[in-house]
Amino acid sequence: MRFFAVPKQDMLLGFCCLPALIAIYLVGFTFHQVPAAGLMAGGALTLAFGANKTWGNSSFSLLFTTTLGLAFSSWLGCLTGNILPLYIAVAMLYAGIYVTMANVDGSAWWMLLQWSIAYLVSGYFAGSVEHAMDRAMLVGGGGLVQMVFLYLVFRRFPFYLKNFYPRAWVRFLRVTTGKYKHKIHLQWSVFFAVLAMLLALSTVEILHLKNGYWAGMTLLICLRNNYRDSISRVRARVMGTLAGSLFAAVLIDIYHSPLFLVGGFLFFGYAAFTWSYSLITKSYFVFAFIVTVMVVFMIASLGTSQIAVATHRLETTTIGGIFALFALTLTRLFTRKQILLKRSSSAD
Repeated sequence: MRFFAVPKQDMLLGFCCLPALIAIYLVGFTFHQVPAAGLMAGGALTLAFGANKTWGNSSFSLLFTTTLGLAFSSWLGCLTGNILPLYIAVAMLYAGIYVTMANVDGSAWWMLLQWSIAYLVSGYFAGSVEHAMDRAMLVGGGGLVQMVFLYLVFRRFPFYLKNFYPRAWVRFLRVTTGKYKHKIHLQWSVFFAVLAMLLALSTVEILHLKNGYWAGMTLLICLRNNYRDSISRVRARVMGTLAGSLFAAVLIDIYHSPLFLVGGFLFFGYAAFTWSYSLITKSYFVFAFIVTVMVVFMIASLGTSQIAVATHRLETTTIGGIFALFALTLTRLFTRKQILLKRSSSAD
């Protein structure tokens, strides 16, 4: 299989996700609301990464629940961002719940990652209640636009309402709780993930680094269940971020018109969510490179200096990677110690 080989289903879904992003930016340019369009595009882009996922055999359940969580997390982040200790405390809660889902329910795990990212980012754009509502409506609206376009453009997509009723949540929580009891390693992984989130966000604040949410995002993305996979992912993410930041900064410095910035975001965004599942298993470095270029183009289109964006992303990503290694290493050590103690007590 070739390195960039991608299933036809993913390629088709990638094309089906593009119209929503293009339509959002067309409206933004027409009414001179490009920053608002950028927020909506962020919500639509998130759902593009989950377009081939299901929850309870229903894509509608997954995407709609994800959209609601994105809107709520964006609203919550904007409000708690006004009070730094509260913002960090809630971020720790998100980290704990996210890691709890590891190896328990993959779809819920993915949704919690998207909600956590939305919360972390919104906290750095804190404001009034009205501002929080506006951001939540734009992010959630972008997700809904993506769902509508997916349904209209790709009719075969399984937007079934199966299991989308309140009792399904009760059953999900009961089953998840039962699975969690059998995951010994999660006890320590949750503890150290929460601690690492506290240390990562506190460090970027102490060092007065901008866009510190990238540290929290990197931390969560690198906290995989497989120890060796996690270690290699930290290294690949930092190196891919460095390469992508330099590449994007040079490219945008040469061509920096608004249309070029949006076009670059759409191009690399399409590459990211189309090749994501293929590249993640083959080369996380390449995936991190593409995602970094995409993010730098998106943020630069909102008027932020591309050099600053690239620099901040590299600095905070490195911090997040360091604390991810911290959490992974201590989780492994304490889990091994716990297992040895249990074996010893059983032998006695």
